[in-house]
Amino acid sequence: RTSGWPCRESQNATMPPAAPRRAFTTLVRDALASARASRQVRPIHAQVKPATFEAPAVSNRNDGFGFARVDLTPVSRAALFKRWREPHIDRGTAKLPSFRFPVAEVSSGGDADVASSQTSPGVSGEHDVTSASAASSAIEATHSEQLREFATNRRDAVLANTLGAEFGARAMRSFHSPVRKHMTLDPLVSEYSVDSPEGVALMSLAEALIRVPSGADAYMPDRLIRDTIGARELDFMALMKSDKSALVNASAVALAAVRKVVGLGSSASNGFTKNENLHDPPRTLVDFPLRLGVTKAIGLLSNKFTMGDTIENALTRAGRNERKALKNGKFVSHSFDVLGEGARTFADAEKYLAAYQSAARVIGVSGIHSPQMSIKLSSLSPRFDELSRNDCVGDLSKKLATVLPTGENAELCVFIDAEEQSRVELTLSVLEETLRQRYLDQTPPNAIGIVVQAYGRRAMQTLEFLKELAQKYPATELRVRLVKGAYWDFEMKEAQVVGAGMYPVWTEKKMTDVSYLACAAYLLENVGYLPKPAFATHNARTVADILAMTNGPGNFEAMGCEFQRLHGMGESFDYQGLPTRVYSPVGKPDDLLAYLIRRLLENGANSSFLKSLAQKRDDLMNVDVLEESFLADLEAGEFGAEASLTAAAATATGGLPSSPRDLYRGHRLAARGVDFERPNFPVLFAATESFVPAQGNNAFQFVDETDLKFKEMIQSLKHKKFVSVSGDSYVESVTRRASALDTAADLIERDNVKLSKMIMEEAGKTLVDAVDEVRECVDFFRFYAHRARETLLTPQVLPTVTGESCLLLAQPRGPWLCVGPFNFPFAIVGGLASSAFVAGNPVVIKPHPSTPRCAMALADILTAAGASPGDITVVVDDPSNGAGAALVKSGAFAGVSFVGSSQVASKINLSLAQLSVDNETPLARLVAETGGLNALVVDASALPEQACDAVLRSFAQSAGQRCSSARVLILDKGVKHELLSMVNGGLEALRVSCDVLNTSTDVGPLISRQAAQKAHKHCEELTRNGCVVVARTIGTDDLQNGLFHPRVIDLNPDSGTVSTTQALDLIDKEIFAPVLHVVTYDGSREQLRQVLDGMNKKGFALTGGVMTRCASTKKLVTDTLNCGNFYVNRDVVGAVVESQPFGGHGLSGNGAKAGSEAYLEQFVSRKVISEDTTAAGGNVELMRGTSA
Repeated sequence: RTSGWPCRESQNATMPPAAPRRAFTTLVRDALASARASRQVRPIHAQVKPATFEAPAVSNRNDGFGFARVDLTPVSRAALFKRWREPHIDRGTAKLPSFRFPVAEVSSGGDADVASSQTSPGVSGEHDVTSASAASSAIEATHSEQLREFATNRRDAVLANTLGAEFGARAMRSFHSPVRKHMTLDPLVSEYSVDSPEGVALMSLAEALIRVPSGADAYMPDRLIRDTIGARELDFMALMKSDKSALVNASAVALAAVRKVVGLGSSASNGFTKNENLHDPPRTLVDFPLRLGVTKAIGLLSNKFTMGDTIENALTRAGRNERKALKNGKFVSHSFDVLGEGARTFADAEKYLAAYQSAARVIGVSGIHSPQMSIKLSSLSPRFDELSRNDCVGDLSKKLATVLPTGENAELCVFIDAEEQSRVELTLSVLEETLRQRYLDQTPPNAIGIVVQAYGRRAMQTLEFLKELAQKYPATELRVRLVKGAYWDFEMKEAQVVGAGMYPVWTEKKMTDVSYLACAAYLLENVGYLPKPAFATHNARTVADILAMTNGPGNFEAMGCEFQRLHGMGESFDYQGLPTRVYSPVGKPDDLLAYLIRRLLENGANSSFLKSLAQKRDDLMNVDVLEESFLADLEAGEFGAEASLTAAAATATGGLPSSPRDLYRGHRLAARGVDFERPNFPVLFAATESFVPAQGNNAFQFVDETDLKFKEMIQSLKHKKFVSVSGDSYVESVTRRASALDTAADLIERDNVKLSKMIMEEAGKTLVDAVDEVRECVDFFRFYAHRARETLLTPQVLPTVTGESCLLLAQPRGPWLCVGPFNFPFAIVGGLASSAFVAGNPVVIKPHPSTPRCAMALADILTAAGASPGDITVVVDDPSNGAGAALVKSGAFAGVSFVGSSQVASKINLSLAQLSVDNETPLARLVAETGGLNALVVDASALPEQACDAVLRSFAQSAGQRCSSARVLILDKGVKHELLSMVNGGLEALRVSCDVLNTSTDVGPLISRQAAQKAHKHCEELTRNGCVVVARTIGTDDLQNGLFHPRVIDLNPDSGTVSTTQALDLIDKEIFAPVLHVVTYDGSREQLRQVLDGMNKKGFALTGGVMTRCASTKKLVTDTLNCGNFYVNRDVVGAVVESQPFGGHGLSGNGAKAGSEAYLEQFVSRKVISEDTTAAGGNVELMRGTSA
């Protein structure tokens, strides 16, 4: 090596003596003496106490929470090397348990009724919110207590407290020293944190400005600065105080002045500048200096948190840092991270792979001591997900093998970075497959590393698996970097989105800290298998706790351990001269967006050690997280642990519910999801039989209007149409029906995989879409059951004069016809039927001719749940005999619920009106949800990666066969080229196939051959009119089988052959297929408003959305675009029951929104009962309250 660095074994002998190290040694010696003298804990040199909990009775990583027994036996890698030649043995089961879905069973065979049974502890299919929350809290507390005991038994508490107090005091003095206070960015970053509106404003501004494309550089940066700083109620002067750093006070004055200047051009009433119809050309005396200042600030942040813009520059800087540290008696090394976003396209993956390969070569010959480099597997494949396991594991292992060092750069250790918890299992599989292939090739790598996140509930089990892997492949050093985890907020939301039974991460920071220390103890006791562990932390108390688990700092070094900090963070604490590695990001500012913002968030988090330093919180500097049991509060509860836990179940950290499924204020549980994380899920899914509805019990085949069975049904319905049901009988009916809906929801969740497979087979949906549909149906059932109990059972007391009683009672309207669509044959049909059913009406379902099985399955499930004979009837037809028209014209129904095209809805409306006129009968009510010409606006301030994801989901998911699917993309020309290129790459990464039973299929076929031909013809007509297909998936259309590839068509391409107005004229009707029409505007607010007005004139008003970081754009689109559901900075599909009630107006439907609190009112009539309460001899109630 050219650097002259000594090897680790001899570093103590060669490192120059230093006063800090001598002082630290003296401190440890004194603390050890104090610990022994106190006799409060075991001596630090005593034998390590073994684990106190039992291993599970059955060895299965999916059951229980038992840890492997701690093995302190020394390991000789040379002696074990011969074992690597053993044949590869497939584990066959998941490597780790799933904490999102604690127990998951999928079996098949014969008549078994457990084909998709999935239960969470304490839930068991119930809709009891309290039980689910209590179970989640109890399990988490119990598991955390096990970890606490494990760590406590391996740490000297007195030594930890002594070291923690000293380390905290040193860090506090260093952080608030005059040089650091007035000459560094630390106080500034801490001051403008996430708990202040000023900090949020500046972070959002920096995030947006970094990624403004060059095509919009003339107008977007200035607009962002004005919107963010000038249009918000920010008080920068409140941050200026005499004891603050000079930099903080100077920035407060400067920002206050900026706000005053830009505020002069803002309108408080409408949120954008007075010059709103133009591009807002910059005012030379104001905007140019502002932009220059912001650019300089971003440069300062990049320099603080990143090692260099290129790997060569980063290595030069790192070399200087290492030499400087060595002169001061400190041992510092570096780990480089070539930053980038996750790959959304195959081109991105190839680019990142080339960058990793190049960086590995350069680092390997740089002379940097013991270098490391981190890679993200998600950056090497756009299909890094469990459902693509069969493809991505082999592909990623081959790519990873090309990055691992060989020959001259063998000293480099490549670390696999940690990502989302849903990818932990997949990451371990890639690691295992990489080692297996390299061993089979007889080229085992010298070392490979992996990052383990302690905030994950499976961190300890991950370490156990890694130990097993190290035993299996002993010729390779398997190193672990232990971190706490940086994406807690994402994991919590994701668990709620997917309907998980429990959170995959700890819900309290204290639990994460305990998990970190337990994992550290495990690593220290298994350094023979997992050598050279790295402990990433900026917390001085955590450092003290880890050192208290070893036999002093000398042993910490001798064991090959090291601490790690992030570049730009933690400089106020020097780790007392112990081996420290600096995690060093490399890249340009536009590649560092996510990383920079995450570092700012971590610096400013209220629970951050650095935040405590900035606020001088001495009381938080030396907190022993292992001191107090998590079960103490439960054990001290007045009514016992269970009652105490239940009372606190709904109050998790940050106001989050204890159970991810308790989203609705304790009223009901959200629908449970399916565990796709299980590696063997595709195999088990293939062996699971689909749901088969009973034949003939609740359904019959329509022949024609003269059919005897049809006539009998119509006559029965007409008789029920004028039968009044009210009072106690109505209360009993609604109560029974609401209970039936709850039971039906439980039955659906029990058979969710069976039902999903049925939907896939009949409607051609992909697995993810089918599962989402089943969950939506469950949500409809539980929500309408809850609303019925809340609004239909108890008469509403109306305000009136004294001496009078006025009550408002509900009663059923009468027989109800539900005409369902093909695109959501289970969820929408279930929502239509359940709402009319729970209101007390007889219901007839007329499903789409293509999807009768789904409707019959619903009827079977409702009957099994308690619906009476005749409550639910399914009429099945085919396109040739028109049962729908016959049912509507029969005059037997008090109302019709319809989801489909606006043309058919208009015909039904006309038919009902004509029937009422001709027969002088009551006018039946029509509740219609029809399609939409839905628009998504993307301006030049939107983050392209986020916009790309939103565009793909909005128009291509479900093969574009959603009423809410985006049909029009209104695109700022400044970001057009970059975004469309990314969208094209994203489409090329999608798997389009008629084989929807293949769980990795992303887009399936359209519902019919006719639908595919119609979409194909539409695209051909547009191209003949000068439009251009700018993006599409890979492959050819198979129109005969309904397969139509998603595509994006530019209606006014750069050639200018079609104007904006002419482009809008080309699209007047909804095309129910994955076709996205792009309309480009010039970036000005004037033309954007013109395009939005043109969209409104089409008459549709269903969904819309905007992707922007610009407040004025958001306000303009939100206020102007006419639609029923509007989405900001996300996709425009996937409305959730109760959270996002769905429905439009105009050509997009009428009536209340589905899944809203007002929806059930459409299916009942109201009776007002007024009574004169003085008729019996006076106003008794009034007289009782009057004194003589």
